[in-house]
Amino acid sequence: MKLLVLAQTPPPAHGQSLAVEALIGFLGAQPGWRVHHVNLRLSRDSGDIGRWRPGKIFAVLGACLRVWSVLAREGRMPIYYVPAPGKRGALYRDWLVLALCRPWSRGLVLHWHAVGLGAWLDTQSLPPERWISRLLLGRAALAIAQAEAGRADCELIAPRRCLVIRNGVPDPAPDFICRTRTATDEKRASEVIFVGLGCREKGLFDALEGVVLAHAAEPGAFRFTAIGPFASARDEDEFRARLSAAPPGLARHLGFASDTERNRLLRAADLFCFPSYYPHEGQPAVLLEALALDLPIVATRWRGIPENLPAEHIYLVEPRAPAQIAAQLRAARAAGLPMGASRRHYLAHFTKSHHHAAVLAALSTL
Repeated sequence: MKLLVLAQTPPPAHGQSLAVEALIGFLGAQPGWRVHHVNLRLSRDSGDIGRWRPGKIFAVLGACLRVWSVLAREGRMPIYYVPAPGKRGALYRDWLVLALCRPWSRGLVLHWHAVGLGAWLDTQSLPPERWISRLLLGRAALAIAQAEAGRADCELIAPRRCLVIRNGVPDPAPDFICRTRTATDEKRASEVIFVGLGCREKGLFDALEGVVLAHAAEPGAFRFTAIGPFASARDEDEFRARLSAAPPGLARHLGFASDTERNRLLRAADLFCFPSYYPHEGQPAVLLEALALDLPIVATRWRGIPENLPAEHIYLVEPRAPAQIAAQLRAARAAGLPMGASRRHYLAHFTKSHHHAAVLAALSTL
């Protein structure tokens, strides 16, 4: 089977680009599959993701020319594409790409990595925008969402087939050894870690405030480490100011970390805190990594986050609620470690092999 993947791979490295890169490698290794990749590279770095700039039009047109070249040389084939969430500029990009490429393909596969397009079309779009979106994205041969919370994005454009396929991540700890709580652990500070884009909507600011409040209630019981690039210079300046106002030695932000350093910091952590209320949050890969590392998780009741987590050792809060974060951090510290339960949930549902097998089965029906 032939498939043309029209999507961005790293750089920059983020959940969507890494997932596309892994999928291309997996499908290309399957007997009978020929995968052609056209890199729709629109973002130069993490801060550029989802933002409009004129240069992106030329990047889109250049990618479309490469698609035409592949189809002219190899013949018509299905196109795999990652559509926009509920963002007008990104949706207009999709219109241009699909208007230029879809007529020459043999079917369309839409795989959402973010949510919100369905709700946006229903409540915020203009009637012509809804009509054009359904014309250019509608009647796809296959539409895939990562969670039930994203199914509305699929169904609104009336694809021929709509599936929910959970995300999967490579095992960050193939040498995993279950940790036990010792008397020393009872006395030392619990390391709380946040991994993600440095901005307010991803929950970074609330996570810090929650740790500050938890520290005020239990002095010396917590430390906070955040890793990941900032979304903008303004976010960085504001967060650095908040760090300076926090009690000395309580919190730090390490910025971008290599895969090796990121893995080391996650393995050393005691609690994972990700109180995101990002409008287009789908199924954050960092939460799956935290499950694989058997970390207790403090996260928000937001989009598809709760449906992907087990019942035990998960501490849910409302968005923008630092006081709830503080209370749940204290509850998680008192409750202790999952003793392998969270990792077992990861192994049963969210390995990369589970994800790839499900996507392969779905694509094989085209």
